Amino acid sequence: MSTAREIVDALFETLAEERAAVRALDVKGVARATARKEALAEALSGVDAASLSALAGDIAALRAELRRNAVLVAHARACVAEALDMVAPREGNVRRGSLRAQV
Repeated sequence: MSTAREIVDALFETLAEERAAVRALDVKGVARATARKEALAEALSGVDAASLSALAGDIAALRAELRRNAVLVAHARACVAEALDMVAPREGNVRRGSLRAQV
């Protein structure tokens, strides 16, 4: 990615992929999207101010999409935790059973 436009477009695409992965409960897909977002954010931080200013509207929309995904991820996490409580209830702060999840 070399231009601000390409980076912003790639971020929008990555956020859409992340939403699809969350909805599918695809942990590896979410992890891939997270890694790509981090790389793209790093690339965007190296873009000059004039280029960013030209994309101000897109960057504001990008911020809204990032928030949207954060809410979706938090909701999915809560749903998974509730499902785990149904099959492996907690005893105090410890969950009974041997279910493990890595994200």
